Amino acid sequence: MKSISKKLISIVLSVLMVATIALPVFAEETVEYTITNPYETVDWDTWGQYKSMLHAHTLYSDGEMDIKDVVEEYYAQDYDVLAITDHGVVNKGWDKKPEMLPLIGYNQYIKRLTPMSAERYAEITSGADRDGRGMLDVPLGIEMNGVVMRKNHVNGFFCGYGQGLWGIEEDYETPVAETEKAGGISFIDHPGDFYAAHHDITRAKDPENLKIWADIFMKYKSCVGIEVYNEGDSVARYDRVIWDQLLMYTVPRGRVIWGFSNDDSHVLSTIGLTAEMMLMPENTVENLRTAMENGTFFACSTISKVEMGEEFEGTGDYAKVTRIDVDEANDTITATIESTTDYTVEWVADGEVIATGDSINLRDYSDVIGSYVRFQIKNEGGIVLSQPFVCDDGNMEDCMIYYPEEPEYPAIVEMFLKFLEMLRRNIIGELIYRAAVLDNI
Repeated sequence: MKSISKKLISIVLSVLMVATIALPVFAEETVEYTITNPYETVDWDTWGQYKSMLHAHTLYSDGEMDIKDVVEEYYAQDYDVLAITDHGVVNKGWDKKPEMLPLIGYNQYIKRLTPMSAERYAEITSGADRDGRGMLDVPLGIEMNGVVMRKNHVNGFFCGYGQGLWGIEEDYETPVAETEKAGGISFIDHPGDFYAAHHDITRAKDPENLKIWADIFMKYKSCVGIEVYNEGDSVARYDRVIWDQLLMYTVPRGRVIWGFSNDDSHVLSTIGLTAEMMLMPENTVENLRTAMENGTFFACSTISKVEMGEEFEGTGDYAKVTRIDVDEANDTITATIESTTDYTVEWVADGEVIATGDSINLRDYSDVIGSYVRFQIKNEGGIVLSQPFVCDDGNMEDCMIYYPEEPEYPAIVEMFLKFLEMLRRNIIGELIYRAAVLDNI
């Protein structure tokens, strides 16, 4: 009995000793991240922040202001970059009269349209009356699929493709593909409007709807993002939901989608509601394109129906991010912020606010972080969204989500569905579909 007791005690002590040695190892075991910072290339000490507008309309399509008046208003509101993106009409310069579409370019027949004078153009682009801070004329901007009712609109830049393009209902791919082939870049305009998601948030989360854009982004790298704010955030109220849902799908597959914020201005009252703050060494076309491609900008809006409340409208200045520090050794991201009023920073992962404060330690939230985080800053001026920081803990496979495969139907059903699709891929069919189904009329 004595020898058994001694042996038992010896075993117990050995187990305790091993456990004691192993305990610190287990206690110190933490999740470690590789963080991809979209702002890594920014020199915060020397680069400027340029207030930009990449979606604006004039009388050259369906806007209500002549081009010179639109340009003057954005200039007066302190913008540094402006892209005129009329429907089916490529911008050749604010001082040039463009070629207009016959149907939506009706103003050319009933109004006297006058482009900006060469003298005033030179003053604005050089900033002669604004301390040398000129406003950049973004070349060859256009909103494609100009005459579609489902509003599958795409903004294109820098290549000139799309002049006179009427578009096909439900066809995002053609303008994106042809813009890429011509050497330009593009982004998707107000995506929620395509499915009238502002009427029903479930449409913004429906995998069958999301698959349309996800396939575009995975196939065409030149399509750099989507608008997450548009005009007064009415049809776009759930476009941040669409953005997060798409990021959850694309980021684990190595594709990051940037969020843009634009007025889509057609009338004077919608000018100045939104902006992108582009981070660039200087205000040039080449630097703008690089910023759009690399995500070195912030999306800003004075109105944010879900995040800020239905009645909120920002007054004053947006909060300004003056530096972002990523510490991979400790898995922290810190934003340095200037604001003339009180502000709140919220950190978002997979569409949910998971933390508040100027800094986040990813390890503290590893149970709720999927493949990325982004932050949003709220103050009296409105809201500022960062681009996504990819957060890879070595288990991206675990974050993968899969959209359902197209179901297989009997041949007769397939023929009927193709017939319905054919009916809908025209203006009349889409008008009926939108009124009867999407807009719940």
